Amino acid sequence: MHEGCGRVKLYWLLALADSQSLKAIIELRHHATNVSSLSPAATASETCRFCGLSPASVDVLVPGRICSQPDCVRHCRNACTKTLRCGHLCAGIRDEPICLPCLHGCETETESETAAGILLRQDVDDMCMICFSEALGAAPVILLQCGHAFHVHCCQAVLQRRWPGPRITFTFMTCPICKRDMSHTSLDGLIAPLIALREDVRRKARMRLDYEGGVAHAETDQSLTSTGYQSHGGGLTALAMDRYAYYMCYKCDRAYYGGEARCELESRRDGAIAQSRPSSEDYDPSELVCGACSDVARAQMCVRHGADFLEYKCRYCCSVAVFFCFGTTHFCAACHDDFQRVTSLARGDLPRCPAGPRATQLTGDECPLHVRHPDTGEEFALGCGICRNAHTF
Repeated sequence: MHEGCGRVKLYWLLALADSQSLKAIIELRHHATNVSSLSPAATASETCRFCGLSPASVDVLVPGRICSQPDCVRHCRNACTKTLRCGHLCAGIRDEPICLPCLHGCETETESETAAGILLRQDVDDMCMICFSEALGAAPVILLQCGHAFHVHCCQAVLQRRWPGPRITFTFMTCPICKRDMSHTSLDGLIAPLIALREDVRRKARMRLDYEGGVAHAETDQSLTSTGYQSHGGGLTALAMDRYAYYMCYKCDRAYYGGEARCELESRRDGAIAQSRPSSEDYDPSELVCGACSDVARAQMCVRHGADFLEYKCRYCCSVAVFFCFGTTHFCAACHDDFQRVTSLARGDLPRCPAGPRATQLTGDECPLHVRHPDTGEEFALGCGICRNAHTF
């Protein structure tokens, strides 16, 4: 086991496997042509510094040889141009003030190890734990503050893609090995707006938890201690982030409330519907519109919060709307996933309040939204979510 991966390394074979993701790389080495098996001088003169194949050409801007493959040519434009004291080329990125420690496992102490106080625990043959398709030596590498190394273009791609699916989550910002936040000077431009967004979602989620009386409930709920909310750094803020689902408005680029996360998870556990429903990533981002950016003609503006926390009811159930489609209709996440069926229902076939996700009839008399509203099938603005919850919970 080496930095989260099982590894078998022989002179003719390299096999890497991650036990959690079940992803693996198997590389058969012929006649010792791999970069790591050659001396620094041989590497620089005979093979491409990234893919280890030959023939390779000389690039006057970058030391070493680069083959004509598009990926290698692209990587060389961002590669460090320095040579380490051990004779190997630096595997880091260009213009870094402190070079990356040698990826070939050279024991010679380098200036980077002394100045940064971090010893590199991975080597040239370790797979990048983000892409799981190439070894670290196949592209320029950055060393995060947590001490783990990854391809710089892989880190940038993860931060640019952001969260999967419509709901905002922030696990993509963490190191795949130790789960600490990614941090490196080359990523500052991508990370800064994401950190600001996370703080905004935390603030809104905690505010909602306070108004809904969740703080008093959490302080008396012993189950929260067992699940780690009180004992691990996040406390009540972590509880609020886990309880509530937030989405990014396509028009104003601000996070807005979309109901409790458990409602979405419970609706997605329905196996029969899940098989006919598109995946969570198969959605149109332009349909994610907050209450303030959708039809506000019939909505009552809050004197304290304006339209910042304006919410709509799903047309087909008693849930907070997340999607605004066709310019006329608000859906919760579950009804949006099943919109072809629910929109085809006749008015007389729609459930009455209380109505559950996907236009299902619930038992009892209490509306999950705790408000009086028109019959299912009609548009209705709930008003300011913060003030509404302060009055009803």
